[in-house]
Amino acid sequence: MRFEKRFNKGFSFLNSYTFSKAITNAPQFRNAGGVNGNENSPAQDSFNLAAERGLASFNIAHRWVSTGLYTLPFGKDQQYLQEGIAGKILSSIQFSGIFSVQTGFPFTINLQGDPANVGAGTGGIYVRPNAVPGVTAELSGSDRSTNRFFNTLAFTQPAAGTFGNVGKNTVIGPGLTNLDLVIAKEIPFRERIRFQLRAEAFNVLNHSNYSIVGRIINTPATFGKVLGQLDPRQIQFAAKVSF
Repeated sequence: MRFEKRFNKGFSFLNSYTFSKAITNAPQFRNAGGVNGNENSPAQDSFNLAAERGLASFNIAHRWVSTGLYTLPFGKDQQYLQEGIAGKILSSIQFSGIFSVQTGFPFTINLQGDPANVGAGTGGIYVRPNAVPGVTAELSGSDRSTNRFFNTLAFTQPAAGTFGNVGKNTVIGPGLTNLDLVIAKEIPFRERIRFQLRAEAFNVLNHSNYSIVGRIINTPATFGKVLGQLDPRQIQFAAKVSF
């Protein structure tokens, strides 16, 4: 779904919303991240690939993006201050930004080692736990914290020599809220030479966007805890010459 205002009188914006669902039965094997990464899980049972059907690791259920651009109406060929020093100072100044909100990527709860005794070695990450009947992994906003992102009591280790019944990618990871802003002024020197000054701010709201969550049930020190986050607010200044 898309709502757009094309550039007119110095202003334009674009809003878009996407709902999606990606399902796959392909094993997520040798992906980046290791034990604490997003995924590093081959098939739990090579003789039961139907049990691998679930959300894809790149699935994002909801995503909203808004972008905008505004040019100040001052200076030559504009509405105000067409002449004079004030018009020259305020001319060709643009404000732009992009605001993004999305739900998180799914991830799989796993055990490290070879509890199913199929010869995967102590470093294997493929067996999944059992779900505790009647207990949901999702926590409300007031109960969720960086120390307990999901309900760890919703999972239990399977008996030795067996596979767990929890599906692949059944827990949804942290979402994303981000606002980037840019202020730019262009200064013409000659017909073919222009000088631009820019101030750019990323994650202006300094929102905590978490990334990796501990997903290995038999590693209690990190299981269910937030282990990483994306960059905090960053501000940079730039200058460039176009010719």
